Amino acid sequence: KASYKLAQKDKDDSKQDRLNYETAKLDYENQKATADKRTVVAPIDGTVNVVNIKNGDDLSRVSGSGSNAQAPIMIGDFNTLKAYISVNEVDIADVSIGQKATLTFSAIDELSATGKVEKIDSLGTLASGVVSYNVIIGFDALDPRIKPEMSVSADIITAVKPDVLLVPNSAVKTQNGNSYVQVLNGQMPESKTVEIGLFNDLQTEILSGLKIGENVVTQTIDPNTSATTTSQSGGLSLPGMSGGGASRAFHAN
Repeated sequence: KASYKLAQKDKDDSKQDRLNYETAKLDYENQKATADKRTVVAPIDGTVNVVNIKNGDDLSRVSGSGSNAQAPIMIGDFNTLKAYISVNEVDIADVSIGQKATLTFSAIDELSATGKVEKIDSLGTLASGVVSYNVIIGFDALDPRIKPEMSVSADIITAVKPDVLLVPNSAVKTQNGNSYVQVLNGQMPESKTVEIGLFNDLQTEILSGLKIGENVVTQTIDPNTSATTTSQSGGLSLPGMSGGGASRAFHAN
């Protein structure tokens, strides 16, 4: 009798093991058939920048909705990086699609990249009483040191004029609506009325009224004061103009 009960128990265990095996096999086949539904495939090639989930998280809660929405995984293609800059309302009229630009970065002193304007916002943004417009600049070539969220400044080439005559801004003065510069006639300054053209933070284009090589007065010092000044020269940011010399009219190629 005891032997019969033991045999019956072994038979029941074998039956249960078989049932468990069949159940596990069916579950395996079902998981394998539906595996593609649980596989997340990125729509682009790129680099995983941020992972906001961990194993076991509820994706519906991680994603959220509205202003609190958060992507579970963020993937970016560094080759599509763009520079986003703000241009004030005074300068935006001179900016147009396709213009070349030079970009510099606060975090990388020696790096200077080039690009061109790809998009200009039609609507401006008012901040502190100043209206500015967002401009997007695409890179001609992307240096691997450039990373997302870096601070960037851009010089946009809005005009190019070869063979222009330049003087330092401090040499140009205005009286009764007319512009003039002072040139040295011997040891005495002589005023000459001039017509000015383009200008930047450093220098002004002279259209007429001045000849190449004339010495111009950039600053007058009162001999009764103890203040001293020095004359400096530097590179130009206005495209098409180059050269040096802070006290002499010169020709820029």
